[in-house]
Amino acid sequence: MAPLTLVNKGLGNTSYLVDLGGHGALVTDPERDPRRYLEAAGERGLTIACAAETHLHADFVSGSRELAAQGARVLAPAARGIESGHRGLHDGDEIGLGGLTLRALATPGHTPEHLAYLLLDGQAPIALFSGGSLLVGKATGHPLERG
Repeated sequence: MAPLTLVNKGLGNTSYLVDLGGHGALVTDPERDPRRYLEAAGERGLTIACAAETHLHADFVSGSRELAAQGARVLAPAARGIESGHRGLHDGDEIGLGGLTLRALATPGHTPEHLAYLLLDGQAPIALFSGGSLLVGKATGHPLERG
């Protein structure tokens, strides 16, 4: 099943809800209020098992703590230096998520500690969560981004 895209235009944030199989789900870059993620997961018969942060969000407060209070494991860049309970990840680290694997990829630029996450089924990539390091259809005016 394709990840469910959850956009908050006011925050300029896109989160994803991913069915991991076995009734577990992954959420990427959740915003502070966890209700929309919990409701979307519940509608699909899923429980949020994991919340993955790609970077420190300067423009909104993350909802990972709130999801952790509901039982989710939090993954975040180790270089981010957050104090709450989480698993700090480095470039190349892999996390088993049921039958899938999440691989951390260092993608500094958007923020120094930024990680993208590649979701794999065996060795086959099935999704990439760039967390703001790749904004499809967005131009910043940087000369290298012009076609």
